[in-house]
Amino acid sequence: TTSYVYLAEVSGSAAAPINPGKGGASSSPAFSQDGSKIAYLQMDAPAYEADRNRIKIYSVANQTTVDVAEGWDRSPSHVDWVDDATLLVTYNEWGRNKLAKVDIATGAITPLVSKHSVGSVRRLEGTDTLLIDYSGFDLPTDLYAVSLNSSAEPKRVTNLNPEITKEMLSPAEDLEFVGADNATIHGFILHPPNFDPEKKYPLAYVIHGGPQSSFLDAWSTRWNLNIFASAGFVTVAMDPQGSTGYGQNFTDAIRNQWGGRPYESLMKSLDQLLDSRPYIDDNRMAALGASYGGYMINWINGHTDRFKALVNHDGMFSTISTYYSTEELYFPETEFEGVPFDEKARENYERWSPERHVAKWKTPTLVIHSEKDYRLVVSEGLSTFTALRRQGVPSRLLYFPDENHWVLKPANSLRWHQEVIGWIKKWTDESHEDKREPSRL
Repeated sequence: TTSYVYLAEVSGSAAAPINPGKGGASSSPAFSQDGSKIAYLQMDAPAYEADRNRIKIYSVANQTTVDVAEGWDRSPSHVDWVDDATLLVTYNEWGRNKLAKVDIATGAITPLVSKHSVGSVRRLEGTDTLLIDYSGFDLPTDLYAVSLNSSAEPKRVTNLNPEITKEMLSPAEDLEFVGADNATIHGFILHPPNFDPEKKYPLAYVIHGGPQSSFLDAWSTRWNLNIFASAGFVTVAMDPQGSTGYGQNFTDAIRNQWGGRPYESLMKSLDQLLDSRPYIDDNRMAALGASYGGYMINWINGHTDRFKALVNHDGMFSTISTYYSTEELYFPETEFEGVPFDEKARENYERWSPERHVAKWKTPTLVIHSEKDYRLVVSEGLSTFTALRRQGVPSRLLYFPDENHWVLKPANSLRWHQEVIGWIKKWTDESHEDKREPSRL
């Protein structure tokens, strides 16, 4: 992941890095207004895409670099200048992508937007106004104006989706439970339209990919939690160990623990959820996930039968076969602390491989995979489907020949949603009789 920020002649005749060395990824370089300094973000650890982004300022004249807000345990994704004394950053914190000012001298953080999520940020020239794209679970993306001098609510500038009204969408409620190692596990819950707490509802338990990412209170056309809520499901999405926005130690806690702490936290959170929300029918639960979330679906299938249905999108079947087929070799080498042809590291790969627990699989599973996925190649999905079908576990394969790790084309997205919602509704329907085929060798 090592990358550099370069200073180059406009003519292209010369270019030199301002941050040479063996560090990790660099990003978001921005000149100060007078051109004398460059602010940028720097990860320290190479071969690790989820290291904390640290804020750096480089002096062009002196060729020296200083750290800003070094003790701040958050990982900004964008940095820019407000003035000579102040920077502007966006960063993930507890399920929101926030916007804040950073005092260069003291490192003090002054939030400007802490609700929902901020995407791109542009300052309107000659003013103290920022133009941002801004969204939430119940707020489709639009442009908003924000003042640099106050934390007032963002003011809407555009209304790109007037046909989508607040009444059609469920707001998110924050959840906090106690997970593995007594860690606080944060997440969100959304309720179906016309929700009545006196009734019983099925549960859609959604698990994010990454694994170093998180559920953000933001709008998306992929894995939009309101889709599941609008289909009649109480929808819950938790951020177990490995998730971002909760400090670097929490993010790092998944390393060589893929089926360990995160699985324990997800199950403990589910237990506490059911204890506190009697309207959730614990006999009508489905779990869904993509990428690492798909890995976790396979892991769940080998470790519990509490769910009536599972959905695995572009997930991992075998940690070892994934190593030899992925385009991102540094990733498993970091996560499992070595290569699978090293005896010690091989134990890590085998310990956390869902394939080792295939004989215990029994939950009906929808398997989704795409031909152009080079992160987790299509054979991972085909292997999952074969393992299910060969044992007589009810299963269905949805294959996209023209998609990658994500399903992006509109017609394919429609089919994806039809299949996913149809599958979890079928197996969690109150009138559905569970006719699983008997296991066979």
